[in-house]
Amino acid sequence: MRQKIQTNFLLNIGSRIALRPKVNDSLVSGLGTVDSILPIGRGQRQLILGDRYTGKTSIFLVVLRHANRMNSIGSIDGLGTRRLIALYIGINQNLSKLASTISGIMIDRYCLILAAHAPSSSSSAFLSPLIGVSIGERLRDRGLDCCICSDDPSKHSKSYRQTSSISGKTPSRDASPADIPNIHPPVPERRGRLKYSSGGGSITALPITETINPDITEHIATNVIPITDGQFHSNRKLFLESIRPAVDPALSASRIGTNAQAKLMKVYSVGAKNLITHYRNVLEDSEADHYGYDTLNRIFYQDHPQVFPLETTIILLLCYRTDSAKNISANAKAHVSIIP
Repeated sequence: MRQKIQTNFLLNIGSRIALRPKVNDSLVSGLGTVDSILPIGRGQRQLILGDRYTGKTSIFLVVLRHANRMNSIGSIDGLGTRRLIALYIGINQNLSKLASTISGIMIDRYCLILAAHAPSSSSSAFLSPLIGVSIGERLRDRGLDCCICSDDPSKHSKSYRQTSSISGKTPSRDASPADIPNIHPPVPERRGRLKYSSGGGSITALPITETINPDITEHIATNVIPITDGQFHSNRKLFLESIRPAVDPALSASRIGTNAQAKLMKVYSVGAKNLITHYRNVLEDSEADHYGYDTLNRIFYQDHPQVFPLETTIILLLCYRTDSAKNISANAKAHVSIIP
């Protein structure tokens, strides 16, 4: 009986729909591409998927760096947004990647790390996301905002496949048990936002899923995409073309949309997603507007260590809208406030 009480919190159900308000509080990520054409809100479940080594984890690290800057002033009542406490959950990660990720996270004083490295047992890897979301629920019930990054659900499903094989379950598609689609939904459903009458806390989910040769119809990806509120697709082709971040707007979506976006950003980013998608589709055409495409790439270019405040992205989009983009060069961004 004592053991049941200790582990009961791992299997909690999500909060009732009546306690969840509309997701309209913006979570500024510090990424110009995300804040302008793919905005996310506090309490949203946004999937990050793509091939290996295409900058998926870097998206979360940039969100973390921007939150670290805003936490210093956001905790004061009446100034900006509230603190954002981050939680990184590493599932069956090799030690070298964990070391590089942790070194990038150590700059933040408001981040927790829960990692199960590759030599860990399958049960530890399977329980890591459940423990992480339970910690997030504890913070949310206290009225705090937190962001949870699970890296990644595909390895979580592999750990469940191993434990299922030991228990004698019949394998199905991709040698996974038949009940594998029922494993992932309970974890995202426990994340979201509460009404102010219930504390006003939120849990934002940024799970990372690895694909192979960029096939978003892969088994685990097709199980995770329907239970999220959108996805960022990190394209290997864009990554090799030195486009940073390598987020493909054609295959990316945010179902919250402009509901979680600043008013000025909403005005100046109208049509930007369709425009850059159109440029990339007709790039092979000899009559394509290569100047406009290159200009947008320069505006949205952002290497991994850089973090763009919201005002920086708005100023760059304003210059583009007012036909002042001719003056935007590789060194023009140095004159705009950019966090090193």
